[in-house]
Amino acid sequence: MSESKSQTIDQVLFERMGVTVEDAVATGTDVVDEKLAFALKSGIDVDARLTGVGHLIEKISEPSTLAALAKLIDCLPQLAKLAEVADEIPNIVATVGDVLDNHQQRCSQQGIDVEKAISNGLHAALLLGSQVEPDQVQRIADLLTSDAFNQPTINVVDNAAQSLAHAQQAVAESPSTGVGMLGLLSALRDPEIQRSLAFAVEFGKCFGKNFNSPPS
Repeated sequence: MSESKSQTIDQVLFERMGVTVEDAVATGTDVVDEKLAFALKSGIDVDARLTGVGHLIEKISEPSTLAALAKLIDCLPQLAKLAEVADEIPNIVATVGDVLDNHQQRCSQQGIDVEKAISNGLHAALLLGSQVEPDQVQRIADLLTSDAFNQPTINVVDNAAQSLAHAQQAVAESPSTGVGMLGLLSALRDPEIQRSLAFAVEFGKCFGKNFNSPPS
């Protein structure tokens, strides 16, 4: 009994399996030798790989490397989210492609050549950019944000353009028609003429009032 107590645990286990420690070590050594021989036949430089592993362990165990690994581990949740976003990139690209295709189809139905429009738009932007100076760009920006392009002003200009075109067409279709003094006095009773004169009088008042005012 005292002899069994003096044995180590591994010795007792090996004895129960019917082998000795020496036999187990020899068997393990044979297995390792066999694997090494197979690796050498396969053209694997075991010594070089073990040396590389040793250098890798040495590099990993450096304090700076361990600190960097600790920071990387802390960032793993964010990296996981980025990976999820990266997985969705093909779907996002496909969706954007579908939207562009639909928009191009709508433009084609309206008679718009998208490729030509992009080419002309780029050419116009480059041409305009080469012709204007920075202060002129600022003046253009001021004009775009001024009252000249608000909706009421555009409506007035549009109305004036339509009226000019209709008037020109009406006179062109009746070139022999003239208006004398009596015709002019008679026209003054027309409500539409009266509204136009009221507009002209009101415009004259506003224009005269702001004539000498400094620009805003």
